[in-house]
Amino acid sequence: MCLLRGECSMSEKKNKVIKVIVVDDHTLVREAIVRLIDSEKDLRVMAATGDGDAVQGLIKKHNPDVVLMDIELPAGSGLLVVRELLNDFPKLRVVFLTMHRHEEYALRGLRAGAQGYLLKTSEPHELPAALREVARGGTYITREVSDRIARHVARNGGKQAFSQLSDREFQVLRGLAMGKSCKELAEEFALSVKTIYTYRTRLLEKLELKNDIDLLRYVLRHDLLSGEDEPLPIS
Repeated sequence: MCLLRGECSMSEKKNKVIKVIVVDDHTLVREAIVRLIDSEKDLRVMAATGDGDAVQGLIKKHNPDVVLMDIELPAGSGLLVVRELLNDFPKLRVVFLTMHRHEEYALRGLRAGAQGYLLKTSEPHELPAALREVARGGTYITREVSDRIARHVARNGGKQAFSQLSDREFQVLRGLAMGKSCKELAEEFALSVKTIYTYRTRLLEKLELKNDIDLLRYVLRHDLLSGEDEPLPIS
């Protein structure tokens, strides 16, 4: 029994278990993440799923403190899912867990509303540390990515041309650089071929480039294909 209100409050905070929902479509990775989190006394996975569409229902059921989410999801973009979730649950805390180490992904993730950004190549101890920091209202960006962001800002004032692209334009840029045709991108994004050509023309104008070869050189020069060989998910 606590004799003083302050003592009770401190004890409750110390003993509070941080509730987590894990969202990753790779089963082995998801199960490994769950085991790692559940090995910590103050962390508990309430649910785990590979389906971004199921997250809202899980949040309503379990009222988590933090959602740990891959930025790449098969049924939709992690960025899109986070934006939608924060519209319905504005106090929700989110950490992205991803293979993408380029600072542009982190910046877009943070702009979407996430408070944490962690690489799947990070040391295991970073994951519980990130969840704790974000759960108590802080922000956690893994050191490698935060260093890249700092260098990016120092070098360019945060105003690289590709940083001014919309998420869709950025996705088309990477898709073209990966050798995908406008028809393939149209099918992938459920858009018309004409719309993809419009994006391509807009990219060439914004980046002051002449053709697809210039696009490829631009993407490689700025290391925009780092991480998984898949296009950035968009909203």
